[in-house]
Amino acid sequence: MARRSPKMTRRAAAGSWLALLAATTLGDGADTLHADIRANGLREGAYRLVVQTYDNADGRFPGRQARPVGSVQRAVTADELRQGVRVNLLELRGRSDAAEHGSSPVVVAWVEAGQPDLEFDGRQARPNPGNMYGVVRRFAKQEGVQIRLDRVAV
Repeated sequence: MARRSPKMTRRAAAGSWLALLAATTLGDGADTLHADIRANGLREGAYRLVVQTYDNADGRFPGRQARPVGSVQRAVTADELRQGVRVNLLELRGRSDAAEHGSSPVVVAWVEAGQPDLEFDGRQARPNPGNMYGVVRRFAKQEGVQIRLDRVAV
């Protein structure tokens, strides 16, 4: 059995089952993030919510060529987004990237009409013109963020 570092054990103990699983199976190259997402002004109906995290994004919305270190998608309704939706997502980095994490990471979330494509985790997804989105900077050792979808993609 692989030895767990004290840092990894503390992080897992403070988090969720997802954090515990990541820490014990993936080691220091994995992190978990909780994102609380809210949106107003959406028409009733089914939506696909996509949340992605990026390292080294300089606090801005990453370009199309950037690769997320974490991504998740799920089905939501306009009513759920008005009340707030919590998602947990797993971030995967190479072992060398884990030590350098933290320069200017961001969390991006957006909604689009329709259902999620659950064959994929949303890593290749990008917002389309007209989608509501939000971007927040993630600070070092921050395990959770709050995102308000208050912008419209052009």
